[in-house]
Amino acid sequence: MDSKYRKAMYIAIVAGILLLLSGISGLATWETIGEFVEENVSDNEAIQIVFAVLIFIASLGGIAVIIGGILIGKDKLGTGRFLIMLGAGMGIIGLIVSIYVAYVQGSLTIGGFFSLGFIGIVLSIIARMMAKK
Repeated sequence: MDSKYRKAMYIAIVAGILLLLSGISGLATWETIGEFVEENVSDNEAIQIVFAVLIFIASLGGIAVIIGGILIGKDKLGTGRFLIMLGAGMGIIGLIVSIYVAYVQGSLTIGGFFSLGFIGIVLSIIARMMAKK
């Protein structure tokens, strides 16, 4: 394995762990969003089902980045880059939604932009860029 790809693998694994720990792409963010919607929109079964599906998909964000990094380490660059893209994309969506919810609730701080989740997203993007042929 090329040392460049080994570095990309390690960076992706760290990024995925940061995304999972931060909750940006995990359950915590989407549960918070679900509670916000239930309080402010409605208490509808269809909405609860939609958020159950979103919670499942979003929880795969950090895991997708970790699996993508491992695949890059096994010279499966295309699949690894694709999974990192999916995981980072979910992380970006989760971060944007978290910032919006914090803004609406009046608890937005500049520290939210430099959270573990933000660092995880940036590292995911770097790992993906490093894994180019």
